[in-house]
Amino acid sequence: MKVTEAIVSFMTDCKLRGLSGKTLESYSHHLKNLSTLSKGFPPKPEVIQGFLATLNPYNADAHFRTFRALDNYAARRFRTRNFMKSVTRPRIPKQIMPTLSETELSLLGWRLENAPLRDKGILCLFIDSAIRKGEAANLRREDIKESIIIVHGKTGYRQVPISPFVRDLLLSLPKHEDGYVFHGEGHTRYATHRLCSTGLYKIVKKYIRMTGYKGKQPSPQMLRRSFGRFWFKQGGDVRSLQLIYGHSSPNTTLVHYAAFQSEDVAQIHQKYTPIKVVENATVG
Repeated sequence: MKVTEAIVSFMTDCKLRGLSGKTLESYSHHLKNLSTLSKGFPPKPEVIQGFLATLNPYNADAHFRTFRALDNYAARRFRTRNFMKSVTRPRIPKQIMPTLSETELSLLGWRLENAPLRDKGILCLFIDSAIRKGEAANLRREDIKESIIIVHGKTGYRQVPISPFVRDLLLSLPKHEDGYVFHGEGHTRYATHRLCSTGLYKIVKKYIRMTGYKGKQPSPQMLRRSFGRFWFKQGGDVRSLQLIYGHSSPNTTLVHYAAFQSEDVAQIHQKYTPIKVVENATVG
């Protein structure tokens, strides 16, 4: 069996399962590299491992996951042997993903007080709903309901709750014939053009930087993580957050968002550290 045959069958299956365009594009790119490594299928594990070793850890892990998805599909569909079982998964260095503190969120709210209505609606929507930038770009007025919005995400359509304050903000924006909520500047030639994901990203980055934030990755994804951190600190449950985020598994929610940030751990440490016993004895 040729590797190209397996790839075509796999990609067709992915499209039938309704995977996002971004995921399909990523799979296609990774599998194009696989087709250059081996003509026959399944490829030799040592060839795969040698190729992954030439990539940076993040790119190597992305390729690993794509190759594994193809491997599992082919094992079910064509009864081929699993070639990825003996391939070592690349190790990704742990990172503390940045989020905004309550103080920084307050500063952001202060900056939005006199912001244009569109910009205020964009930032408040991300803060309140934790949706992805692509989901916000595709939001239509008809998707805004009484207490929810309907978004199309990686796992299909889902309902995401919003506050009355944000709902009123969104509905107060000008109506456009295309039905989308967010458009270009009001007095420019782009006023009737729907804002794309990149445009939303730039607006979010601009206002986060205006608060004096000097860290990395000021983006809608950062506000999404901040939502999760605030949710857990206030006692929110994993299952509800999973539904809001649109994760297919609660494990994904736990892995990516349940971990406390360093400042949260510091606060807990101050409360529970046993040094207090020594400190009290010393003072006494």
